Amino acid sequence: MRNHDEILEFERLFAPRGAHGRFEPNTDVHLDEADGTIVVHVELAGADAESLHVTVGDAYLTIAGERAPRDVSRQASLLRREIQYGAFFKQLHLPLPVREEGATAVYRDGILTIRLPLAQSKNLPVVRTEIRMTVRRTPA
Repeated sequence: MRNHDEILEFERLFAPRGAHGRFEPNTDVHLDEADGTIVVHVELAGADAESLHVTVGDAYLTIAGERAPRDVSRQASLLRREIQYGAFFKQLHLPLPVREEGATAVYRDGILTIRLPLAQSKNLPVVRTEIRMTVRRTPA
């Protein structure tokens, strides 16, 4: 049987863009051994910070929200459309156990940065916990 992450990646690669009325944002995940955290960067330019929901549980990190379409003049003709809008959902398998205490999520300059401190135990979290998020706006 295939790994859950492989199945999700297959569906992401071969599903039509915007399938099911949602998209999956690009994500980088790395282990910061010096800090003892898993760091996740999610590309969400244009997403409304209030729509973002970040939870951890059952060995998965889940990020969901919505990016509303930009208001375009009714006089304009569409020449090219590559930016995906609508609801999004991203679920990442956590490679190591993490602690919910001290987990942070910061949305700044269109990038959501999530820091998950590594747990001392070898058990992955079972309880689903919402991570409180700080939104830092940059002056225009």
